[in-house]
Amino acid sequence: MSVMMNQAISAYRKASTTVPPVTAVVMLYDEAINATQRAAEATETVRFEEAEEHMLRSVAILRGLRQALDMEAGGAVAEQLVTMYSRTILALTRTVGKPDAAARYRRLAEGLTEIRNAWAGMTTLHPRPMQAEAAE
Repeated sequence: MSVMMNQAISAYRKASTTVPPVTAVVMLYDEAINATQRAAEATETVRFEEAEEHMLRSVAILRGLRQALDMEAGGAVAEQLVTMYSRTILALTRTVGKPDAAARYRRLAEGLTEIRNAWAGMTTLHPRPMQAEAAE
C-alpha cells in the first residue's frame, strides 16, 4: 500500500471518529475535488510535476474511500461506488500528459462534485457549486 493511500485511509478514519461518517465522506470528496481542480490549474500553467502530485492526492483519497466501503452492508450501492471510484481513478491517471488534461481534470472534478452534493444532501452541509457556477 502506498504512503498516500495510507494517509487517505488514516484521514478517513480520523475524520470518521470526530464527525458523523457521512460528513467525513463529504469532507473527503471536497479534498479530492480541490486536488483535482489544483491539478487542472497547475496543468494550465505548465507546472506538470505539481499537477501530477495533486492528481495523485485525489487518487489516494478515492482509493481510501473505495477501501472503506462495506460491501456486505452496502450491497448494490457499494458495488456501484466501487465501479465509480475505479473508473474515476483510472480517468485521473490516464489524463496525465494529454493535450486536454486541464479540461479533463475539470470534468472529473464536476462529476465528483455531483456525487459529493448527493452525499451532502444526507447531512446539514450545503451543496458545493459546480466549477462553472463558481466562475460566474
